[in-house]
Amino acid sequence: MNAISYRKSVAWGKSLGSLLFVLACLFLLYAAFFMDTSFIRKFFCITSAIIGIPFFGGYLVVSLPKALKSDTQLLTYDQNSISDGTRTVAWAEITSISYSGPSIRKWLLPKFPVLIFHLKNRETWTVNTYYLLTDTEIQSAMKRLRGLISRNGKESK
Repeated sequence: MNAISYRKSVAWGKSLGSLLFVLACLFLLYAAFFMDTSFIRKFFCITSAIIGIPFFGGYLVVSLPKALKSDTQLLTYDQNSISDGTRTVAWAEITSISYSGPSIRKWLLPKFPVLIFHLKNRETWTVNTYYLLTDTEIQSAMKRLRGLISRNGKESK
């Protein structure tokens, strides 16, 4: 079995960076309520914390368990199928693959980047990358997966 994996150092870096920003937001809340500041400064501290905690907290909640996990595989594959650990799909069922990059959803919650497999029955199968792959790793994985789809996706007759 071959795999597309993330590096633990990337997961730890994202976790610690997110933790740092969450702690900064908590300090802003502390400063707003317990330090002698003006009304405007209190307003901006509270507003910044309200925006920052859900935004960076979402990254922390996702990246910390991935950093603590011993298995770093996002996808495993062989000549017949590909799997994300929950769902297994045969190569012959996949027509193409695309990538949806990160964005911000309603209420400033992060939308994580995903690999989108387009299946022959017009369904899509999405695999979250959770920001654990760098841009070059994503490009390399996309190139490898497209090659595998074209090589292994031919139905055997």
